[in-house]
Amino acid sequence: MKSTIFFFLASTPFLTAASGSGNPPPMEFTLWELLLAGGWVMIPLFVVSFVAVALIIFYFATLRSSRVATGEFTRSLETMIQARNFTGLLEAARANPQILARVIERAADFLQRNPDADFSSVREVAQAEGSRQATSLQQQTVYLMDIGVLAPMLGLFGTVVGILRSFGKLASEDIPMRTMLLAGGVSQALVATAAGLLVGISAMFFYSYFRGRVQQLISELESSATALIAQLGLRLKK
Repeated sequence: MKSTIFFFLASTPFLTAASGSGNPPPMEFTLWELLLAGGWVMIPLFVVSFVAVALIIFYFATLRSSRVATGEFTRSLETMIQARNFTGLLEAARANPQILARVIERAADFLQRNPDADFSSVREVAQAEGSRQATSLQQQTVYLMDIGVLAPMLGLFGTVVGILRSFGKLASEDIPMRTMLLAGGVSQALVATAAGLLVGISAMFFYSYFRGRVQQLISELESSATALIAQLGLRLKK
């Protein structure tokens, strides 16, 4: 009995060592290896992310109040309207790249072509041009939303392709430790989904931010254009 217990105690460390030696070593990957594990889908994801960064920089540079109207330009238009200098008003609007200038240009051009037009017709022309400019501003930021929707779908597609490739490899090769191989293949395939979600979430975040900025710019455009068109209507009545 004592010999049996002694043999059991003596053999226990060897059993533990044997069981520990059978565990596979932890798999560690560098960032570059993880990106390569995502497959060829990482290429369009990289292109989409580059486009998203370029759009974000472009929007930060262009979606400003100075693009809609500056105080100096608005005051110069008010002076011309008060002086009934409609020809100078049209020339000043044509020479200025601001969005407010496009609205005043369309109204002044219509008034010059139709000297007998009433104020309601001029106002409708200005409102139509203002709506067109507002739609153009809103359309610019939609590209970021498209990227926010497309990137996760590309990532999911890459994951599906990676999982199919892992199962195909398991079915074609008779190798041990299939479970560990499958787990490693699936974990690497999920890299594409993670990358797609990262790009999509970032794009949607900035889209929400720029959408709010565009709404603010549209409000400024409506306020400035309405005031100028109202002054123009007063001069037309006189």
